[in-house]
Amino acid sequence: MTLLVCGGLLTAAIQPAHSFAESRFLGMDRDADNFISLQEAEAYRIRLFKEYDLNSDGKVEFEEYVEANRLRPATAPPHSKVDVPDEYREMDADGDSILTLEEVKSVGVKRFKALDKNGDGKISKEEFVSPGL
Repeated sequence: MTLLVCGGLLTAAIQPAHSFAESRFLGMDRDADNFISLQEAEAYRIRLFKEYDLNSDGKVEFEEYVEANRLRPATAPPHSKVDVPDEYREMDADGDSILTLEEVKSVGVKRFKALDKNGDGKISKEEFVSPGL
């Protein structure tokens, strides 16, 4: 939610849950051609996996995911319970609570295909909606 000040009044502008997120799109469109290719999407998922893999052991345990995404409030005790987000469940294909690079990339391919509405093998700004790939 974004807060706006209009004529001295504080109002809230609600942004739709699924909308174009230009900064995310530009971060994935590495060749700046205004399209995201499957290769760019895969490179993004690899970068994402590395961000999640805090101890660089080649796997992402749920606690690493929680820490990397700052899902636990700063005032909460360390290792206090955090509900498993849908995104994590989606990526954890085998349900073992540990993400592998292949699991993370697989979800990226699935999302890529879902976003590529016209089937041309690339995602345009018009096809890209947040949360995206």
